[in-house]
Amino acid sequence: MSWMHRLYQTYDVASGLTRLPLEQQIAPIGHTLQNAHIRIVIDGEGNFRRTEVLKKTQILLPATEASENRTSGEAPHPLADKLQYVARDYPDYGGQKKAYSDGYIQQLADWCASAHSHPKAQAILSYVQKGRVIADLVASGILPLTETGNFLTQWTETTRESPEIFAVLPKDKGHIEPGSALIAWTVESAQDHSVSTDSWKDPELQKSWMQYLASQSGVEGFCMVKGQIEPIAAMHPAKLRHTGDKAKLISSNDEVGLTFKGRFLESDQAASISTEVSQKAHAALRWLISRQSYKSGDMVTLAWAASAIPIQQPISALDPTLEPEDELWVDEEGFEQLGETSLTTLEPLLAQTGSDHSADLGESYARKLRLRLSGYKQQLQPTDQITIISLDSATPGRMALTYYREMMPAEYFNALEQWYEQFCWFQRVSGTTNGDQKKGRVTVNWPVISPTPLAIAQAAYDKSTLTDALKKQVLNRLLPCIVGGGGTSADASQTTAPLYPFPVDIVQRCIQRACNPFGGEQWEWERNIGVACAVFKGYYARHPDPVQRRNYSVALDESNTSRDYLYGRLLAIAENIESYALFIAEEKRVTNAERLFQQFPTQPLRTWEQLEKSLQPYLNRLNAKSDKLRAFAMSRKTEIDRLVDLLGQQFNSNERLTGEFLLGYHSQRIAYRLKNQMVESNPELQETPQTMKTTHTNQTPDAEGIAP
Repeated sequence: MSWMHRLYQTYDVASGLTRLPLEQQIAPIGHTLQNAHIRIVIDGEGNFRRTEVLKKTQILLPATEASENRTSGEAPHPLADKLQYVARDYPDYGGQKKAYSDGYIQQLADWCASAHSHPKAQAILSYVQKGRVIADLVASGILPLTETGNFLTQWTETTRESPEIFAVLPKDKGHIEPGSALIAWTVESAQDHSVSTDSWKDPELQKSWMQYLASQSGVEGFCMVKGQIEPIAAMHPAKLRHTGDKAKLISSNDEVGLTFKGRFLESDQAASISTEVSQKAHAALRWLISRQSYKSGDMVTLAWAASAIPIQQPISALDPTLEPEDELWVDEEGFEQLGETSLTTLEPLLAQTGSDHSADLGESYARKLRLRLSGYKQQLQPTDQITIISLDSATPGRMALTYYREMMPAEYFNALEQWYEQFCWFQRVSGTTNGDQKKGRVTVNWPVISPTPLAIAQAAYDKSTLTDALKKQVLNRLLPCIVGGGGTSADASQTTAPLYPFPVDIVQRCIQRACNPFGGEQWEWERNIGVACAVFKGYYARHPDPVQRRNYSVALDESNTSRDYLYGRLLAIAENIESYALFIAEEKRVTNAERLFQQFPTQPLRTWEQLEKSLQPYLNRLNAKSDKLRAFAMSRKTEIDRLVDLLGQQFNSNERLTGEFLLGYHSQRIAYRLKNQMVESNPELQETPQTMKTTHTNQTPDAEGIAP
């Protein structure tokens, strides 16, 4: 029960965060969230004043243990509830649902008769006892009737707009059921009509209900979380991920399903938890999920500190698609956006190194990453416990804890730092110039960041294969890799505990798909290459065998003389020459390098011989155009000769290439792109002709080609 004890502690801290906006505060005990459909305004004497339809309005309403867990049968909420509960005259208008107004009124009357009554609750009781709720709604035009005086459940007229209630209630075969409309109450002052208080926003009313609920103590027993005798919860809350969520983390039913037959004499022996702990823990979990979790379908991943200070989530923290307000705080004065790690900001670094791209551009990313993480660490105490959990549900009614781990802040942030530094690479990020997908010009950047687990799943499996179940399986496999780093240093060679290895089968799948340029659209292939390079780099940074462990440079590494890396660079140079020559000739077709890409890693020597022969006509074409184009062709040919010399005897081997060739290919490709961006912004640095972006026949309009 460690996770529940952490949530219980978190609730006590979060309940003191009164400076948060009301809708962001944690729910009080004995309350639940519901979507309201109709607001009824009455005065302090229980007299009807007016009403209106509510659109997408979520309210916090008092609830009992039974009403919060109801699925069928009678279990009224104490105050705000559906019309089948609050309206005595509901059956008079042909309501199809069973009416439970007597139980609702009796429960509200018991509350009002207690020592913990509240004037607003008494006013609502006085009004509903009159039995005119439906009549007032009909007279106000909220609920239309048929000629026979029954509810109108379907709107068929085309000349008039349908009443608002038809837009907010769910439909079954085109029909609505007014009994499903949930009523929210507003009680205005009898003396001053300008003063209006919504019941779901009144803290004194909430306090009144909590005091009444505490006075109705249930059966006492041993609480396994607090370790003492207290009133035990018979049922535990649902609605953890959203208001329609019926799945429970703790659920027992020994009366019907005989869940514990032969194991326990009674159901409370399986999980005896006090009502207070259950209410607080589930409220804290619901609050944390809505505040800072990562969701993928029914799966929820959450990391939190018991101090309730927001912390960086392990999966979604560095997703480049996040909005600015979701970015990571650096200090009290503001935050920096991920866009600042884009290629544009790397130009000063390139200007310092000239045309030498051997500088590790990942250092800039690492510095920004450490700055962000330090901002979080400064807000936490060294002893603050961080808890990481993953929740998922296989059925609508049952939820499971699929991952659980507790860490200290230093260990947690060190693990994140290791993950994001070891798995960073140039990733394809698209956007628009003015934020409008239809009107804005689509731009593509290649920031140095780590791919998200979702991007890794999409790169490893095609759309037809990547089901929701498989996606969640991949995310669950990657979560331990993210938070399971070992040691106290971001340098893998200095760790005191083994790093959690990255799944080699996912690496292989990413490489396999990255080697197929025609397995999808052009932007998908470019995304897949960036992801494949990142996971290959990260896999070897934390390889299970320390002998094979290696830290690859993000930028083009001129000192890397590995056969696979050099062959990858050769492929990028060949593609660069041909794409530029095709642009000069205004031809739009795929290059031979792309066409033979899938074959290249399996037979590198034989494929390169084909490519080299096909390059000669393009080199001749460039040589015949102008002196500048001749210089460009000569520089590329010189690069090829130099790389072949570096290969030496390795060049003559036709042995299959590893995924390292993708690193050489992509680094060389990005180096040309960076140099071209520098030339565009600094014409005085121009050594070769500036080029436009090429567009291949299989490219989408927003995909960037290669320019020298």
